[in-house]
Amino acid sequence: MKACIFSLLVVFLFSCNSNTESNNTIPKDSTAVAVKEDTPRTYIHRFADTLLEDKITGVLMKLPFIKKANAYIDSFSEHKHGIAFMVDSLGKNETEIYVQAGYNGDQRFETYYSFYVNPKTMAIQVYDVVNDKKMTVKEYIKSQQH
Repeated sequence: MKACIFSLLVVFLFSCNSNTESNNTIPKDSTAVAVKEDTPRTYIHRFADTLLEDKITGVLMKLPFIKKANAYIDSFSEHKHGIAFMVDSLGKNETEIYVQAGYNGDQRFETYYSFYVNPKTMAIQVYDVVNDKKMTVKEYIKSQQH
């Protein structure tokens, strides 16, 4: 009787492992996408009109609070960086160019100020984030003195 149970057990074990059609290879994922590293070094923003960009940044650099922010960034970066500008392109129905001023760090751009500049008149408006409105430079400076 023991021999009968033993032979049934051996037959059962061999029959469970006798599948010769099994394919143990794992198919490769065909939806794999190459991902590029997203860092400030790989992101390059180019403004189409470099003369206009230089003119706008030159006008903004004359503002007293921009000079102060530039000196602040220069001091904490050990004289390696100054204030940086990101100048947006002029859209189809837009009359002003959007400009962000701030610190361009290794991990992100930290916006200190946002401006709207008329490219024809070089009139500057400061965007007040708290009140969600545009202000003239004089209004902005006055609002910061409270």
